Amino acid sequence: MSIRFKLIISYILLIFISFSIIGVFFNLMIRDFLINEARQNLIRQGSVIQRLYNGRISTPEALQSIRYMPQFRVGGKILDGDLLVVDLNGDIVYSSKQNPFGGGNRIEYAILDKITKEGSYNSIKIGNIDVVAAVFPIISNISGKVIGSIVMYTLVKGIKIASLQIVGVLLKGFLVSGIISLIIGYLLSKSISAPIAKLTEVVEKIKNKKFGEKVEIKSDGEIKLLADAFNDMSVELRNYYISQRRFLQNASHELKTPLMSIQGYAEGIKDGVIESDDIPKSLDIIIDESIRLRDIVNDLMYLTKLETHQEGLKMHKEYLKDIFDECIEKIIPQLNKKNIKISYNGDDAVVKCDRRKLIQAFMNILSNGVRYAKTAIDVETHNQKDHVEIKIKNDGRKFTNEELNNMFERFFKGDEGETGLGLAITKAIIEWHGGTIEAFNTDGGVCFLIKLRIA
Repeated sequence: MSIRFKLIISYILLIFISFSIIGVFFNLMIRDFLINEARQNLIRQGSVIQRLYNGRISTPEALQSIRYMPQFRVGGKILDGDLLVVDLNGDIVYSSKQNPFGGGNRIEYAILDKITKEGSYNSIKIGNIDVVAAVFPIISNISGKVIGSIVMYTLVKGIKIASLQIVGVLLKGFLVSGIISLIIGYLLSKSISAPIAKLTEVVEKIKNKKFGEKVEIKSDGEIKLLADAFNDMSVELRNYYISQRRFLQNASHELKTPLMSIQGYAEGIKDGVIESDDIPKSLDIIIDESIRLRDIVNDLMYLTKLETHQEGLKMHKEYLKDIFDECIEKIIPQLNKKNIKISYNGDDAVVKCDRRKLIQAFMNILSNGVRYAKTAIDVETHNQKDHVEIKIKNDGRKFTNEELNNMFERFFKGDEGETGLGLAITKAIIEWHGGTIEAFNTDGGVCFLIKLRIA
């Protein structure tokens, strides 16, 4: 079942349930309103008749002179009402209809008394008929006592019919609204399902390794955000796939070179091609290439552990100055050999880090600086609001565009590079500490900018 079909079914159910609940409540509210309106009409007309005859009738026998045919407008519909004149015993002296209450000729005293005490009643049974009734006492002009009552009523049945007619009109309106809502729901479901269908199509392409495919969606809101995130993911997958292929190619090349050298010299010694005087030199080359091969494999394994977070971090609060003092102490022999000066200036920040790994990251950059610097390496630290900026500068040659774009990639080597893994390891360590690293050219050389969170 497609998401579009589910949305349409859900929309139909929602409309049906909503209209059903609204219809029931409207019916009850309209009926109560119409009954109350009928009662008010009864009271208004009954009060007029009461004022007309009160003090003008002297005896119960004169009650028969009362004549009136009431009519009420309720909910835009004219309802016939009935006027009864009853004596003190509840006997009907006069009725504006021939057969009140199905032909009865009296009202039970208990019912009459109940209506009299209330003055009017929204719904009460007289005989077997539900009515809305109001009672108005008639007072004698001689004794000043009540000699009978005027009972005005209308049938609840007629009010119900009027309420059903009104509800019918409302239901027609609901039906039209429902049809319009369904059309809108259909269009909305299409606007939701169509982008998802496009996403599904592109996912199938990515599943077949067609990375970099993008989905074009003319929408907004969450669907647009989802499409943008998906497109970004697709580009990242393509870049990752390309980098993995390049990594495999570079790794194969880097491993192949020392292996071929080792194999060539070993076969030369075995076959007697290499003279005995040159064998020690050949063995030294085999040993050097073996060490180089070991270093490449160890760096690869270490970088993989860093990138997959298999290499644990032992985090402690450390002073950056102490870390750089240790780094500088380790490279002093190299600095003295090339007559390069190093300086450290700036704020002393405290960072939470794995000291050994952070030293390794800084050492890779400093060693790189020693390799290319002419006369000086400068280290600067500046505390910001929530992080510290570390600038490691040297006055060597500037980076080429290719170096700026690829220096943190695995196996990318500069002119004097070794394994091409040092800066890739540095980046992995910095990012694992929640920091960032970038490189750029300056007027006097180059600069590595590192940002780390302050502890």
